[in-house]
Amino acid sequence: MRNGAPTMRHIVLLMILLLAAPLACDSTDNTSAEASSEATAEAPEAEAVDEQAPTEEAAEEVTDGPAEGEKAQELASDLEPGETRHFGAPFTLDDEPMPLDQALEASPEGTIRVSANIEQVCKKKGCWFTLKTDQVEEPVRVRMKDYGFFVSRNSDGAEVIVEGTLTATVISEEMAQHYAEDQAEATGEPVEKVEGEQKNYEFTATGLQITQPSA
Repeated sequence: MRNGAPTMRHIVLLMILLLAAPLACDSTDNTSAEASSEATAEAPEAEAVDEQAPTEEAAEEVTDGPAEGEKAQELASDLEPGETRHFGAPFTLDDEPMPLDQALEASPEGTIRVSANIEQVCKKKGCWFTLKTDQVEEPVRVRMKDYGFFVSRNSDGAEVIVEGTLTATVISEEMAQHYAEDQAEATGEPVEKVEGEQKNYEFTATGLQITQPSA
């Protein structure tokens, strides 16, 4: 055999190389395709996370806001002449209401019903009012339990039946001065200067019924 002529062995090796080349290309293409597919699958997941982020932030903003049950109560509308209206929770007692002076004498414990006339009402919100009779020297202040409801601000002089608890309280000078300012605003009189703590009776109302005088 002359030098330079291809041998059978060389021919076989050349054929193997030619056959292996397409397989290598297919393998490379498959690897690239798999990598591209994985990248495409991960992209929507990343976008989904990005889309969820603002929603979570918005939820936090809503949570930080005031709850619906914590919103301020609406002001009660004025009573019409001769109108009887119930405010707050329904009455739970069937007993006849006690006159205010008898209730102060007995100082009963627990829930009671008291009848009297409204002397003055808070003119800002109707969140408190005072009771007065001829037999009682100092008016008794009525506050709504848990600030849960307001009464009509034009109910001065109206008849009222109040259900709740009566307690002897000591009011701080600051709170007593606040009451004095509210009273002065309601009557148009000068503000009385309060000094020191004030002891009086206070009624915490759960429900009440007001009857406005007829015109």
